[in-house]
Amino acid sequence: MVVECYNMPMWCDSFKVNAQSRKINIMRNELLPKKITNLSYPLLRIRFLGGLLLFLLLTMPHWAVAETLAEMLHEVRSAQVSMPEKGIEKAQLPSAAELVLAEKLFQRVFSGENNSELRQQWENLGFGLIEKTSETGPLLVLRELDKGTKKYDGKGFFVFAINQESTTVLQAPHSFHDAETEVITLELMAKNNFRAAAWNTSPAELPVHSPLSPDSRTPPAKGYMLAFTRALMAIEADSYVVQLHSFEKNKVYTSNASHADIILSGYGEQSSRAIGWLGRCLKKELDYKIRIFPFEVQEMGAGENIPGANYNAVGELMQAENNQGFVHLVMGGMFREELRSYPQVQEKLFVCLNRE
Repeated sequence: MVVECYNMPMWCDSFKVNAQSRKINIMRNELLPKKITNLSYPLLRIRFLGGLLLFLLLTMPHWAVAETLAEMLHEVRSAQVSMPEKGIEKAQLPSAAELVLAEKLFQRVFSGENNSELRQQWENLGFGLIEKTSETGPLLVLRELDKGTKKYDGKGFFVFAINQESTTVLQAPHSFHDAETEVITLELMAKNNFRAAAWNTSPAELPVHSPLSPDSRTPPAKGYMLAFTRALMAIEADSYVVQLHSFEKNKVYTSNASHADIILSGYGEQSSRAIGWLGRCLKKELDYKIRIFPFEVQEMGAGENIPGANYNAVGELMQAENNQGFVHLVMGGMFREELRSYPQVQEKLFVCLNRE
């Protein structure tokens, strides 16, 4: 092979070396025995496919588990809306007896039970208890059963991590309205070592938020998420319940809120033990504007008869039980986007939420 060089010696020398290297490789390959292909040997082909499948299973990324959970969650999300004052069909609510039984069954799940008798008890309430696997360990998924018409009552969707040491539970109670909280909670649960997570599966009307006067709407009817929380407190009293919410900066009233990336609140005007720890950790670990209600920002909080705060049934329950583990975490749009885009942001949030 002849190469002519004109005013480009460095490029030419490099080209000669590469050409010579390719020539040597071609000669070397001609001396090697012919390669045996899988196409001529079915047994080798089967072994190859089996090995490929095993490789894919072992290297399956975390988001594959999140997609599986997402598919299950989307299937049971009810289209029924609880707005009776507007004449819209009301989602079917559990009776008091059903909630008592559900609380006992939730306690058994939190205690580590998983047997046929427990699954049958859940089926009697219209739920299926299903085993799944993630890279962080085995999961139990509690989902509403199909009644044969592909219609669901909006009872909720719950995921439990088995044999995990975490004492932090995630909740997405407004996943129909709070942007991205459904998928963020799914990703956090699938990728990390949280104790459990719960989603609402029936939309409910949200209050019209105003920082100028207390929220005076009627408290919502009690459902399975409240039974889930009661059971958690009975079995693991030191657990944190972190509710994920969202807000848009162009829809808040004050400059403090519009400049915030995360707004933290306990329930009521007093900062809880959980909020104090979490606020310090997030401000240390994350390069975002963290604001605590009602001290650093006066809206988007949780509480009853407090300006700038909305009633929260789970927060009220935990406050009544003198439990200081309730966290109301509201995320702005930029933080939600970067939380989903950058693993390091999610990892630091996990460290703080899980009290590591």
